[in-house]
Amino acid sequence: MASKIGVGIQVLRWIGLLGSALWAGVHFVLAAHVVFPKDMLATEIYSTFFAFTASLAIVAAVSFILGIRSLYIPAFIFYLIDFALLTETRTAPALFIGKTLPVNIYVIESWILDILLIVVSFLLWRFDKS
Repeated sequence: MASKIGVGIQVLRWIGLLGSALWAGVHFVLAAHVVFPKDMLATEIYSTFFAFTASLAIVAAVSFILGIRSLYIPAFIFYLIDFALLTETRTAPALFIGKTLPVNIYVIESWILDILLIVVSFLLWRFDKS
């Protein structure tokens, strides 16, 4: 029984690693390509935000694969906040832009990955006792 739990935890850790790395990749692409033609300040702010959050996702990926239990809750909170911000900017005017942002493939990918990583980080926190 203990070995099955160990395998399950390893699978969750790998899902967390791969999901976080993919999430970071999507956000590094956004950081490089985000442009608001009428507002260069908003472009710089959003580009920096995407790069910073992508870097945090890499830290989460490393914490998942190494089993750093003390970082599971911060990762959970990080992905929960990202999900909330992503949803908020699609339903209300986005900060520094003043209008709602469109839903595109990057948004859909991020929503899916956020939900997956919220679940994975919570399950790891709950069941990974190593």
